[in-house]
Amino acid sequence: MPDDPDRRPCSDVPGDDVPCDTAPGGGVPVDAAPNDLDAPDAPDEMDEMDVPGAPLTLTIPAAAAGQRLDRVLGLLFPGLGRKRLRRVFTENEVSLDGVPRQAAFKVRAGSRLRVAPRAGTRRTGEGSGLPPGLYVVAEGEDYGAVAKPGGLASARIGPGGMESVEDHLPELFPGRAALMLGRLDTPTSGLLAVAFHPEAARRFREAEDRGLVQKTYLAVVRGLVEAPFTAGQELDTARRKTTRVRSRETDDPLRRTAVTPLGYDPGTDLTLVRADIAKGARHQIRAHLAAWGHPILGDSRYGEEKEMEKDRDVPLYLHHARIIFPGFTAHRAPQWSGLGGGSVLVLGPGVEQALDDVVLADEVGS
Repeated sequence: MPDDPDRRPCSDVPGDDVPCDTAPGGGVPVDAAPNDLDAPDAPDEMDEMDVPGAPLTLTIPAAAAGQRLDRVLGLLFPGLGRKRLRRVFTENEVSLDGVPRQAAFKVRAGSRLRVAPRAGTRRTGEGSGLPPGLYVVAEGEDYGAVAKPGGLASARIGPGGMESVEDHLPELFPGRAALMLGRLDTPTSGLLAVAFHPEAARRFREAEDRGLVQKTYLAVVRGLVEAPFTAGQELDTARRKTTRVRSRETDDPLRRTAVTPLGYDPGTDLTLVRADIAKGARHQIRAHLAAWGHPILGDSRYGEEKEMEKDRDVPLYLHHARIIFPGFTAHRAPQWSGLGGGSVLVLGPGVEQALDDVVLADEVGS
């Protein structure tokens, strides 16, 4: 057998160690041109290809050098369109030479591409009792991170409370005492960081107080955001369900929201933005964006009354995409396709293109 553990044979016959340098199903040589990602998606019976039952591997051919990883991925999944290939990234671990990569990464000839099921996704999560969309994103000696789906509470609220991420931490990290390092609003999706011992939690709190924690969110907001801005109004979160934005500026640099526009669609009048915070307060990003005239799509608590009424049945388009602090980093793109009838229909092609170009890049918003 080959020494490379990822260089799996294409045959299950013992002793047959022909390397799997063609796509599954026999068919696509490694030097073939990537499929046309603008082609229509394949029929529904191809859905099961999105989450492979066993890891798939491929050596990047010379002809594909410098191309985006999502285009090269077409060699492993011939016939899949752009949206289906994006699902491969959101539901699987896609790596090059053992390093997790995402759609916009430019590949090098000779690199080893590997696609493996991620814990908690459809096939690997069956029978686990985990809510759909809840899975481990990263795990190290001191810290870890999970992806929380929108609609699931972060923390346990007594024995009669709704189901939460905290309820499932023993399943997600068996044998480890995972301590949550923050919360997300129930309708918000994205990363939740955990510490595996009290000293690690203390170091995180210290780093957060020193402004050494970077939290990056992605949001779809109403209206055209033409240029970056920083929302620094003071927030009143005391004993109220809705955070009140005061007129005066905060003197706490950790409570500001830096907003960067990433893409606008004139047809839907929606903008994809990146929102960066250091520490954050309850509803900080939602309240700040609404106060600047750009409420988040799907936010029924903030914004103008007529828009709030319209958004009552729309999921919240706010996602915690990346967290960086000393000793740990994690990032995960939002799984917005399919929300509210499909992101192309809801968000418009301008925002959809920004999602392709920015959201799925190796470094979100870089």
